[in-house]
Parts: sequence; C-alpha cells; structure tokens
Amino acid sequence: MTVQFSHPATPSPSATLILARQQAAGIEVYLLRRSAASKFMPGTYVFPGGNMEAEDMDAAYWKNHVDLPEDQLARTLDGDVDRMLPYAVAAIRETWEEAGLLLAGPMKGFSGPEPVAKISTPFTRQIQDGGLGLSISKLGRWHHWITPELMPRRFDTYFFVAPVGQDQRCRPDNHETVHGTWANPLKALTENDQGTLPLSPPTLVTLHQLLPFADLDTLVAETNSRSWPAPIMPRLWPLEKGALIIEPWDPDYACESVNVNIDRLEADILPVGAPFSRLWRHRGLCRPVRCKG
Repeated sequence: MTVQFSHPATPSPSATLILARQQAAGIEVYLLRRSAASKFMPGTYVFPGGNMEAEDMDAAYWKNHVDLPEDQLARTLDGDVDRMLPYAVAAIRETWEEAGLLLAGPMKGFSGPEPVAKISTPFTRQIQDGGLGLSISKLGRWHHWITPELMPRRFDTYFFVAPVGQDQRCRPDNHETVHGTWANPLKALTENDQGTLPLSPPTLVTLHQLLPFADLDTLVAETNSRSWPAPIMPRLWPLEKGALIIEPWDPDYACESVNVNIDRLEADILPVGAPFSRLWRHRGLCRPVRCKG
C-alpha cells in the first residue's frame, strides 16, 4: 500500500505529565481514560495532558510564579525558558484539571488564606490568588512526540515526569477523562494486550520505555540528567483492518510503501515486553506486532 502525505495538519503545542510513585512492587504511573466522546483517541488510557492555552504562553508572568529562578529554569527545562516554560505550565495545569493534582506550593512571604482553587477559574488567577508558585523543580524530561501526518488532529507534545508520594491520590474530571488508575508499566501493558486497558500509542511506547526502571529514584535521576531526545514522529499506514503505526526506528519508516500480510497480523502480535517498532491499531486496541522488513 502506498500512502500519500499531502497538506498535513499543523501540530498544536501540548504537554503531558507522567506522574510516578514508588510502591512495594516498583514504579506506578497514573493513567486516565479519555471520554468516548473525545475527538482524539477516544476511550484510550493516557497520561494527564493536553493543548497549551493562551495563558500558559505568558512566560514573563510565569517566571514570577514558579519555584526556581530563571537561570535554574533553563537548566531544569533544558532549553530556552521563553519557549519551554509554557510547555511545563501546560503540563502542570492539565494535570490539575484532568487528574486533580496541583504541583504548586506557597510563594515565600505569602500570608493570605489557604488557597481554594476552582477549575472554572482561570489558572493564572488560581495561582495568583492562592499565593502559589508552580513546582517546576519537580519536573524531569522524558520525551518529545509529534502526531503522525495522516492524523486529522496533530500535537507537538513534550512529556515530563514528576515523582509523587506513595499515597498520592488523583481523580478524573469526569468530563474529558472518565476513569483513573495507578498501574505499574508491566501491568498496564499486560492489560492492554488483554483488551481491558486500551492504551494510546505514545502511552504504550512510553510504558515500554519505563520497564527497565526498577525504582523511582533511578527514574528521577535519569529524567533530571537527560537532554530532550529527538522527537518521535510515527508514520500512519492505513489498512483494510485498522492501521499500522510505524516508529522512526522501524526499517520501513522511510519507505514510500510497505507490504503487510493483513491476514497474519493477529498471529504477529508480540508478547508483552518484547522490543517492537510498529503497532497495529484495530477495533480500539493498539498492540505491538512483528516487523517483517
């Protein structure tokens, strides 16, 4: 099948936050199920996140409402502060709105009442009235994803990581997200394979990337030391039965056409944890399949 790429949609700036906590069995991350009415990846489990909004982009404002001075911001965000700070703000805001967790603390010298934030109130107002500063210092760098060109809605997304306490509770907003769960990466991947916890493609890849991390300290050390990796922009190959999602490390990624035996895709599904470079999306499920290249 030959796929034509013409006039792809412009990706919207967006951000995602991987909340991670240490449990006896290892690392757990928080996943949210998108509403079935969502226009993008309906019914799948994702990390908290979403589009950057206009108020996120006011870097001059946010520099005065975070827990780090500007020189430390540049090191933490691994890039130009005016460009990268809005992504970090969007990640924290979206996590607050979708999962009910606000990564922020009182600013020095604030002596007002305890903040009572309301989702309906502009985020800048919530932070200012509460005398809060966003906890940028808690964010680590994970990855950068760009939605495939054939998708009608596309996003240019930075994935951050934030460690939280063992007893941290979150909750879905029951609007954009309808269910939330903590799960270790292997459990989530296993349940995706079984069809009980359908994962979005970037979430599936990210959970696979997290498998080698035995504990939260090791993960945090990695996210604090790494630079932003090159962006991952998969390619989408429509099929009669769903679609293939080809990752940049797949041998057919740069090819103009790809030969796929549709009748063998079910048999080519890989066991959980096996390395992969392509995903088969079919009937609402996304699972790794063998590369025949």
